[in-house]
Amino acid sequence: MAMTLRLDEEREERLRLVAEEEDRSMHAIVVTAIDDYLARRNAQRFEDLADEIIERHATLLARLAE
Repeated sequence: MAMTLRLDEEREERLRLVAEEEDRSMHAIVVTAIDDYLARRNAQRFEDLADEIIERHATLLARLAE
């Protein structure tokens, strides 16, 4: 699947400068940024779910810890 990414001039210039500095393509940097975002989002969702489970079962967990 293909996607077109439209950036304003300032973002495009900043991305181009970073790409040149890192000797990478703008595409590679954007893909890495998306992967990083998705990984952080999944980690946050996991932490939120774990917190919810801990809160919901706090009494049981406290009894198990004894």
